[in-house]
Amino acid sequence: MAKAPNLSLSQRLLLASQRMAPVAVKAALVQQLGAEQAAQLSPHMPPAQLRELIMTLPIEFLAEVTTHLDPRGILDTYLSLPDSLHLEVARRLCVIGAFATAARYAECLSPRQVKVLIYGIHDADQVLQIARHIVDIELIVQSLRSFSTSYLCKLTEAAAADANVALSARVLSGLPLPRQADICAHLAPAVLEPLLPLLLQANAALRELLPEPAQPVAELP
Repeated sequence: MAKAPNLSLSQRLLLASQRMAPVAVKAALVQQLGAEQAAQLSPHMPPAQLRELIMTLPIEFLAEVTTHLDPRGILDTYLSLPDSLHLEVARRLCVIGAFATAARYAECLSPRQVKVLIYGIHDADQVLQIARHIVDIELIVQSLRSFSTSYLCKLTEAAAADANVALSARVLSGLPLPRQADICAHLAPAVLEPLLPLLLQANAALRELLPEPAQPVAELP
């Protein structure tokens, strides 16, 4: 457990009561402290007790706490939480527009867990807004590999509508070339036109796999 030299008296008292107070009492006290002080307190709590506390707190409060908290400070606890809780908090973060926070926490997860988040959020626009803040693009690529062509097209269309074709190209270029060609075949020309040059720049061999309808777009300067 990390040392806690800068905690307030209320925070210190709560830490001191960890082994004695029922979890319901601790949950009420933490909420009285507020989200910012709860975030300051979290890294100083034993992981098992912090996990127990997190599992009893309202999702709205947990989401607010995460906006003040670096996930690396509670990484062992965070990774021990169920995927269902990760998803509920991520959904709430999307509702309040905290996409950068959702991305920061998602980057601590495995590709399988990120896939669960993407599937559970099930909103291409929200997934895109989170992806904008993801530094580890390979994490997104690995998470999306098994998604259907139709859903990948939805994500690509959302990126185009958000004037962020470059992000879509970075993600799609990490997929196998046959998958890229299949996605290109299902995109409207208006979406494909700015995207395809970026994909061909990443791997010119894609041109040989493009279906006939996409060939004229591939020939554009």
